[in-house]
Amino acid sequence: MRIWHIDDGGLKEGAPAVNAKSSARIEVLAADDASLGGVGHDAQEVLRQLPHAAIPFMEHLPSGAVGVIAAPSEDPHAAPRERMGFLLECDRIRFIGAPDACCRALTALEHDRAPIQSAAGALCALMRYTVREHPAALSKVRSDLEELEERLLEGYGRVDRRRMMADIHRMLGLDTLYQGMSDIAGELSESGEGLVLDGDRLRFRALGRQLDRLAARLESLQDYSLQLNSLYQEGIDIRQNTVMQWLTVVTTIFMPMTFITGWYGMNFPNMVLPHADWGYPLVVAVCIIIAVLEILYFQRRGWLHFGGRARKRRSREHYGKRA
Repeated sequence: MRIWHIDDGGLKEGAPAVNAKSSARIEVLAADDASLGGVGHDAQEVLRQLPHAAIPFMEHLPSGAVGVIAAPSEDPHAAPRERMGFLLECDRIRFIGAPDACCRALTALEHDRAPIQSAAGALCALMRYTVREHPAALSKVRSDLEELEERLLEGYGRVDRRRMMADIHRMLGLDTLYQGMSDIAGELSESGEGLVLDGDRLRFRALGRQLDRLAARLESLQDYSLQLNSLYQEGIDIRQNTVMQWLTVVTTIFMPMTFITGWYGMNFPNMVLPHADWGYPLVVAVCIIIAVLEILYFQRRGWLHFGGRARKRRSREHYGKRA
């Protein structure tokens, strides 16, 4: 177990001095720490959900509050979520689970001299620390999606699927994180006197507004991603249709020639033209004329335009109107 305390409006690692006046304690414990045995039945029921929680939530207790923060991992190959429980009282808060991540966050808050006045303020600062890199991450996702859109509109068939999937993994689970943490911030900003100071209420309200803005931005990125996925799938369908169209055109052009050569390949003795000196050149000329006429007909009907420039022009016009 590691301990911090609030000293002069900020965090300081270590237990508070014996003569310290109303200094709140911040404790970081492992999920199986023996000191958790003294918590109440209601708190234990909530903390039992810690290994399986997917959405941040909080429940009020007679003497405080207990809850869970489940944040999606930034590494898609790591564990799917980092789960941390908290047990909030007037003069103490205990963070249970994910001790390494929690200690790193508290150390960073101590180094940054984040203004913290109470145990509830420590929870607010930790929640804010959890999402402080998210605006930059969402901006990175936006830039990647814009680059992907540009490549698709330019007609590039191949895109960086690895980067696309990494961006999707960044967005997975963030909607539930923002919604759950926003609910926690809203409930604590309206909690009774004694548990949350007036200054911390304002901080929780500001955190709730920040989470709402992040949620709105995430929703727009998800819609943008769906549109680009549709555009990408459209490009795949067009390329497949182009291949089938080429095969159809080539097969149609050679079909009459195949019929003529097959007809004269029957070798009946009384067939017309096999014994004429001009028979072979005539058959060749007829085949060439038929092929040319078919190509001209296909060209006139637009069947030899395989969607490249036309598709890019339509896509540019469509997305230009959308912008």
